[in-house]
Amino acid sequence: MSKSPKFLKVLRARCWEPLMLTFAGLFMVMAVADAAIVPFNNEIHGVFHTSDYKEVEEGEATKIERAPLKNAENIEAYYREVNRQVEAEGLVLLKNDGALPLANGTKVTFALSGTGRLLYATHGPGVRRDGEAAGAYYDVKKALKEKTSLQVNDATYDFISTGAGKSRRGKSGTGEDAKFVVDEPSWSDYSSIVNQYDDSTVLAVITRDSGEGVDSTAFGSDGHDGTYLTLTQDELGILEGLAGLKSAGKVKKIVVLINSALNVQCDFIDDERYGIDAAMWIGLPGATGMRGVADVLVGDVNPSGKLSDTFVKDNFSAPSAMYWKLNGGFSSEFANATQLGLDSSQPYYGVYSEGIYVGYRYYETRYEDYVTNRSRTGNFHYNDVVAYPFGYGLSYSEFSYSNLAVAENKDTSGKTVSYDVSVTVKNDGPVAGKEAVQIYLQKPYNQHDIAVGIEKAAVELVGFAKTDVLAPNGTETVHINVDFEQFRSYDSEADQTYILDSGKYYLTAAKNSHNAVNNILAAKGYGSLTDAPGNSALAYLALDQADVDSEIFSTSSVHYHDTPSTLASESCDYPITNRLDFMDPNRFKGVENLASTNGKVTYVSRNNWMGTLPSQKINLSLTDKAPIKYDISAHKPIVEAEGAQMPTFGDTAQAMTLAMMNGLAFDDPQWEIILNNLSQEEIFNTLVQCYGYTPEIATIAKPMTDEDDGPYGVSNTNQGFSSMSCEGIIAATFNHDLIAKVGEAIAADARCGIEDNTAAGPKQQKDLHGLYAPGLNIHRVIFGGRAAEYFSEDPYLSGIAAQKEIEAMQKQYVVACPKHFIFNDEETHRNGVGIWMNEQTAREIYLAPWEYALRSDKGNAHSLMTSFNRAGCLWTSANDDLMEEILRKEWGFDGYTLTDMAGSNGKYYMVYDDGFMNGTDCFLDKGAYKDMTDAMRKSPTLNLKLRESMHRLLYTTANYSAAMNGYSTSTRLVKVVVPWKVALKFLYISSGVAAGLAALFFVGKQILKLRKED
Repeated sequence: MSKSPKFLKVLRARCWEPLMLTFAGLFMVMAVADAAIVPFNNEIHGVFHTSDYKEVEEGEATKIERAPLKNAENIEAYYREVNRQVEAEGLVLLKNDGALPLANGTKVTFALSGTGRLLYATHGPGVRRDGEAAGAYYDVKKALKEKTSLQVNDATYDFISTGAGKSRRGKSGTGEDAKFVVDEPSWSDYSSIVNQYDDSTVLAVITRDSGEGVDSTAFGSDGHDGTYLTLTQDELGILEGLAGLKSAGKVKKIVVLINSALNVQCDFIDDERYGIDAAMWIGLPGATGMRGVADVLVGDVNPSGKLSDTFVKDNFSAPSAMYWKLNGGFSSEFANATQLGLDSSQPYYGVYSEGIYVGYRYYETRYEDYVTNRSRTGNFHYNDVVAYPFGYGLSYSEFSYSNLAVAENKDTSGKTVSYDVSVTVKNDGPVAGKEAVQIYLQKPYNQHDIAVGIEKAAVELVGFAKTDVLAPNGTETVHINVDFEQFRSYDSEADQTYILDSGKYYLTAAKNSHNAVNNILAAKGYGSLTDAPGNSALAYLALDQADVDSEIFSTSSVHYHDTPSTLASESCDYPITNRLDFMDPNRFKGVENLASTNGKVTYVSRNNWMGTLPSQKINLSLTDKAPIKYDISAHKPIVEAEGAQMPTFGDTAQAMTLAMMNGLAFDDPQWEIILNNLSQEEIFNTLVQCYGYTPEIATIAKPMTDEDDGPYGVSNTNQGFSSMSCEGIIAATFNHDLIAKVGEAIAADARCGIEDNTAAGPKQQKDLHGLYAPGLNIHRVIFGGRAAEYFSEDPYLSGIAAQKEIEAMQKQYVVACPKHFIFNDEETHRNGVGIWMNEQTAREIYLAPWEYALRSDKGNAHSLMTSFNRAGCLWTSANDDLMEEILRKEWGFDGYTLTDMAGSNGKYYMVYDDGFMNGTDCFLDKGAYKDMTDAMRKSPTLNLKLRESMHRLLYTTANYSAAMNGYSTSTRLVKVVVPWKVALKFLYISSGVAAGLAALFFVGKQILKLRKED
């Protein structure tokens, strides 16, 4: 037999070859792990409960006391009870023909697949969105089983939860191309259990999914009109089959629960074919919210929730949705995107052509114009499109209002500052309960407005309050303060500021938005023409303004800190004027609507409904010249401010610690000293590594702060109870105190809630110091994917809800970080999509809730998260008009700003230099120092900006963060040896050495063999 070729002998290995390969593989793994230490340092520490530093006391000093209000032993029960209360008081009874409350002894059966697969929450705190957490979430059956007065039919529930009636709900496709489908079983599948429905009240749950990253499906789903938010033919078939059993005397009542944060089209509820006796919107109930639903179903709690959105019979009836239908979705590509060479983050745009007419502002305004016979209104039959108006909600009782009184409040100079509105509420029914009183304002719409293009809604919510529990025949006089600022309107065309317009201003106490319009119409003499009688006694002419006043609201009333070059200067009376012309295609040079003869975008106007409602696609084209080319580019040249000088770095001659700054004002001169202590590297590395944390800084003994996501509860936890009802339900309580309780509960959970790391394993405190909450964008259109994280279609309700939550969170030193600033009201193409609108719309609808949350004399939040999208062509977080002029100078915001997740978009437009130069303070990222370019390193202006960003972060941490609890002026951070880092480094080095030695021996042995054979 011939010998094998020599090279094959070399390839043969016995022991050294596998050792070499094993150690080489281990070395590669360790190299990756070692590289991951920098970007994932904080997460790894979180897993092992370690730190790079330890706190030591180098003397005796008074410690900062920021202890949690509750402890780990009692927070769970408290949190779950608040969730139950919020759901019971926020759910909305839409219809009730005597089916509710359920009488003692009622046999309850179940139908529709949503019953067995509730949606409790979306992403984040909804990690167990379908209730897999044993014992943590209350499903329909579990909640009703607690009510011993009921006979709960297990067979129908088992059929729906595990049998042939089980949900097949899901998504087809991925990302923004995903389509939601219901895929409901059919009525024929119920044949095996149809006899179980005899002599019962049927509870049928309609569930719709939603979440981050994709809007709800408007086309191509299995809803009867192709959308995901209408009932499917199978769902309707099941309801019709149950109605047949009811007609035959077998089923007693049919009760429908709508389990969705998105508004399901309500064209079916009053349709006689489906025999529905009662209907209730329960939103997403969170972990224990179904107990609150059960409380209402049996009458232990009288429902008092009011709709935080308008529920309609046609989901395409609002102007924004009309455009979706016309356009085939929200966004489009710029007409010349290819010619401009726009990358994947840049070609999309969306236009808010409906202007201010969002939600009830459209329906109620067009209704009033139809009643008053305004020209060019067209035929508009309100009850054909609106099922339940904004603010609507039934009770098991009846409430009446009387004795409306309005008192004007003035300051010492005689200037009107507010109106006190009072009204007496009486419980005229047989059941004790609460009532939510709503105050609406009607501003004048006059020839001046028409001439200059100012739009006015028929009514706007400007105040609300909830009564205490009123016994039958009980009364309560409710007092609500209406800020005079609510009377202002933004004129983006003529005066380019907020104005007090000329004409009559009416205030009314009402039960919902439609009732408010009818009250005012009655007061103006149109009562006989309305579709429902209003009460003129509940409308009050608060102001008859003779002339337009363009000065009264034209300056800010709060202080701001001039940044970044000087820390001590402070100004007020900052002029409010147009800052957002670059967002309006009709005012910004370089953008053109090719579908229009004049190149302009047509915004909806009540002066001509028929001529301005969406009728064709908007086809925007961009010029390739300045300013468009500059705005849409990344890494814009750094423009040095006149006289800017490089700040001092690393001067520790007067060493200070962050605890020494506790209680000091933002502009205290000592901030100069502590900032001088820091090196350029420390500042930059801190600001670009804020992914759920802000890093510790040993130089000044700044602790690491730990933040987490969760607009309605702490995210990233295995704890079942960390899920509150969705924000729409929270807002629907219309209860200031209860909304504040939500903030208290989620902050207490963040501070000291226990985290279960394993199914039954050890537990430890979370000890979080901040939450990315609340969500504060607007329910602009019915298909918005993240509706669960936002409160309402109404900016005032959203703003007050956010303010109350934030105030309660910050009392516990949990830094509230509301999101997403701003114009992130849809998910489609959110990464880099350009949003276009006029400034009146931007200020009165989308910026308004943020003003309540952030303004220093209101919610006074100390952080915010920005958005992925652009305002016009500029990334929102790199836009000094939004981030500096409005946010800081108009509103006096002194906290720090944080991007949304920047990593995946950093190579396109979410870049450090653009962000830091234009108002961004921190990046939600795992950045590394190598990303600081030479231009950034050497720029005095950019480094002054970085310094001021650090100032804001340190000011917030020192004064408002629980991370400082237990620190004192003598606390220092000392570097420690971290066992897992030592082990990792040892494995990294030793595996490399072992791989090298194994390779050396392997090669050496093969060489010896070859020589021997030769």
